[in-house]
Amino acid sequence: MYGSSRSVAKMEGNNGSSQSPGRSPCLPRSPRLGHRRTNSTGGPGGKTLSMENIQSLNAAYATSGPMYLSDNEVISQQVICMSTMTLGRSGAKLPYGVRTTAMGSNPNISQGGGGSSMPSDSIVFGCDHVSSSQSSLQQASTVPHSLRQTRDNTIMDLQTQLKEVLRENELLRGEVDVKESKLSSSMNSIKTFWSPELKKERALRKDEVSKISVWKEQYRVVQDETQHLQMTVQALQDELRTQRDLNQLFQQDCSGGRPGEPLSFEPTEENFHRLQAEHQRQAKELFLLRKTLEEMELRIDSQKQTLGARDQSIKKLLEMLQSKGLSAKASEEDHERTRRLAEAEMHIHHLDSLLEQKDKETNALREELHRRSYEGAPESAKTKALQTVIEMKDSKVQSLERGLRDLEEEIEMLKSNGALSTEEREEEMKQMEVYRSHSKFMKNKVEQLKEELSQREVQGEELKQKAADLQQEIDQVKQDLSRKETELMGMRTKLETLTNQFSDSKQHIEVLKESLTAKEQRSTIIQTEVDALRLRLEEKDSQLNKKSNQIQETSEEKGTLSREVHDLKDMLEVKERKVNVLQKKIENLQEQLRDKEKQMSSLKDRVRSLQTDTSNTDTALTTLEEALAEKERIIERLKEQRDRDDREKTEDIESNKKELKELREKLSLLQGDLSDRETNLLDLKEHASSLASSGLKKDSKLKSLEMSLEQRKDEFIKMENQLKKQSHLLSDHPSNPAQNAMLEAQANTELSQRIVTLEQEVTRHREDSGKAQVEVDRLLEILGEMENEKNDKDKKINELEKQVKDQTKTVAHLKHKEQVEKSKNAQLVQEVRKREDNLNESSQHVKVREVFLLFHSPLYV
Repeated sequence: MYGSSRSVAKMEGNNGSSQSPGRSPCLPRSPRLGHRRTNSTGGPGGKTLSMENIQSLNAAYATSGPMYLSDNEVISQQVICMSTMTLGRSGAKLPYGVRTTAMGSNPNISQGGGGSSMPSDSIVFGCDHVSSSQSSLQQASTVPHSLRQTRDNTIMDLQTQLKEVLRENELLRGEVDVKESKLSSSMNSIKTFWSPELKKERALRKDEVSKISVWKEQYRVVQDETQHLQMTVQALQDELRTQRDLNQLFQQDCSGGRPGEPLSFEPTEENFHRLQAEHQRQAKELFLLRKTLEEMELRIDSQKQTLGARDQSIKKLLEMLQSKGLSAKASEEDHERTRRLAEAEMHIHHLDSLLEQKDKETNALREELHRRSYEGAPESAKTKALQTVIEMKDSKVQSLERGLRDLEEEIEMLKSNGALSTEEREEEMKQMEVYRSHSKFMKNKVEQLKEELSQREVQGEELKQKAADLQQEIDQVKQDLSRKETELMGMRTKLETLTNQFSDSKQHIEVLKESLTAKEQRSTIIQTEVDALRLRLEEKDSQLNKKSNQIQETSEEKGTLSREVHDLKDMLEVKERKVNVLQKKIENLQEQLRDKEKQMSSLKDRVRSLQTDTSNTDTALTTLEEALAEKERIIERLKEQRDRDDREKTEDIESNKKELKELREKLSLLQGDLSDRETNLLDLKEHASSLASSGLKKDSKLKSLEMSLEQRKDEFIKMENQLKKQSHLLSDHPSNPAQNAMLEAQANTELSQRIVTLEQEVTRHREDSGKAQVEVDRLLEILGEMENEKNDKDKKINELEKQVKDQTKTVAHLKHKEQVEKSKNAQLVQEVRKREDNLNESSQHVKVREVFLLFHSPLYV
């Protein structure tokens, strides 16, 4: 149906040869997109579609035949008269005498009309053909602006893809030319040494190759036809989608209108004259459409006759080839392939007919809804029923589309495998019977719905019924006309593709003859090289065995190293966890010390307030001075203890440095020899165990300190409560001065005693805090040592990992070399086998020479 673009290759040169004959058509997008973008659907906030717009959309997206416009295709137009109409899916109003062709498989088809230089019903194959009436098409088209934008975008995408394919084709051609030039230069020197007997054999082989190429071209033509049929099926599916979108838009428009307000149609003289004029115009259009239908039927019959004659000639050729002496198996296989491909085509045609019937039924239902909207406001129940029917049909159409996709996949399997089994054929027949039963069931439902609607609509006026009937007849005639035009265009494209393919096949045969001669000469040269390559293969196999042994040894060493690294990582993780626990404990102790310092400051403030209130301050001062002297002594003792601790820390640091030096020496030994690594790892494990035991001891000491701090907090709280009670007693008894004096004296003595006790406790707490700080410093030093050890071990692990990575890289490099050598050896063996097979085939094809001579005479008579 969609022709190849091989005639374009002759017009454009090398640029146009990359297009395949099965070019996919550029289908128009769904009209739903435009309405979504312009917010024109029926609703409270947007505008509803008018009936004229719906009619124009129905005419633009009718199911009669697909039109595929590219960016280089333009419909020309001269004069638009009052009695014009929209034909097919051309998208512009044209008078009847001008018919625009809108079928093609590639974007090289341009459309002419009216008074342009091109005649009607003509197809021009060209890449950059642009008509001068593009602006008039954009003004007169009934397709919405958003749909045109989407169409232009898709066309631009297709053009970019085409340009990329052409560039790739040119690059590939350049490479082929370079290779052919090299081969020709090497072959010219060899041709001079050939004898006349070898030249005769070469001529015979050329004849055989040409015969084989003719058979391949015929098979390729059949494959192209199947691809064209698949493209038609895809086009029909896209048209079904567009019609579904139109149905949904129509339903939204009907639901958006007000069902309670009937349409105003008054039987006046003006309306009567207007309807009469429309009736006359539609009658004229029907007459013209019937004439065009008759012309199209005659053309289709003539083309069918020509195709039948060609089929008969092909059958005769097949019989002659079978009688001349081809192998029975090859002829039977070719016959079965052609027969199965024909059956697949019959399936596709049947599905196409089913889709056309479904399209007609949906159009009939849409027109009935259209007519009901003109006659009066439909009832809600009727509209709901029609909507359900349309939804059921949509679901059925989806099932048919799935069936089409399954059939397409089966056709592709046919192309790959070459034949179908009888069981699969029976399953396909069963599926087709199921589809037929579904279609009959749907037809019966549609007929029932039509009968119900006709019974309810009999009450309408006669003028409205006549107008609706005329519109239905016109739409049906338009659909038939456009469908027949698409069939005619498909036949024309097939004729042109056959002629182009015949010319291309001749050129291809000549190229294949030359390549065969070059390959035969190369085969003699390569046979001498095969022996030398076999010797090299044996040597390389021995080298590969040696390298495989080396790889095994390195892999074993790698496993031992990875195990050692894993053990070191586990030890480091354990130490890190312990360090984190110690850090948390140190932070808790620091917070507790801060709280105690705050409490001490509050106690000092209270002591100062008590000293101002009491009269016996001298005794308190003397006691405080003694306490301060004792505190200074305690501080000197603490300093001495700190000095001792510092000395111990320095000694520990020196011991740690020594240990670090030992560890570094161990690492150097590990890097030098792999055998000494196990001993160093054992030393590290013992050291880690000693560190773990020291950490546990420190944990126990920290816990004891925490318990003592909690006890002292409780004692502080008790003392504060006692002070509060005494202050309350003093405030409650102010009357007796003697008693107050006695109480104050007692309170002063008690306060002095308590101050002494408090100062003693403060000193104790300071000693404890000093000890805690010493322990914190010691723990921080231990943490620093642990971090240093951790860093050293990380360095060791990184060095070991580097060694492992280097070994893995060497192993991978060796494996890659082995794979490359194996692949080269396999390629050499395959080339040798292919050359032997080619020699055997060339000896078999000598018998087919006479058949090729008889092939050209009856095929294109």
